[in-house]
Amino acid sequence: MKKTAQSLRLAGLALILAGLSAPVLASPKVNQADATKLLAYVQSNGLACMSCHAVDHRVIGPAWADVALRYHGKSNAEADVSKAIANGSTGLWSGYPPMPPGMASAAQAPVLAKLILHLVD
Repeated sequence: MKKTAQSLRLAGLALILAGLSAPVLASPKVNQADATKLLAYVQSNGLACMSCHAVDHRVIGPAWADVALRYHGKSNAEADVSKAIANGSTGLWSGYPPMPPGMASAAQAPVLAKLILHLVD
């Protein structure tokens, strides 16, 4: 029994370390005017996004510029990013923890998605 508990603790530690060692994407050049708009929107609406995200580097979740780059040019980009913001997401970003649902309202999610996607051209 003692060996099983230790194995479980080690497995849990391995999962945590795997999440921390996820590859960091090379963030593209960010449109600073759009970054300022995004940050102002987050702050003015009292959203907790900055606890896990930053514009140009990984915090807990991916950099918003990396999100913009991943979805750049995709026809359903705004809808897909908006859905992930409103409903949370699991497994969209390998090595990152899941994003819980309800981080933004149904009305705020599409606005955030549009602002995020405009960070890179």
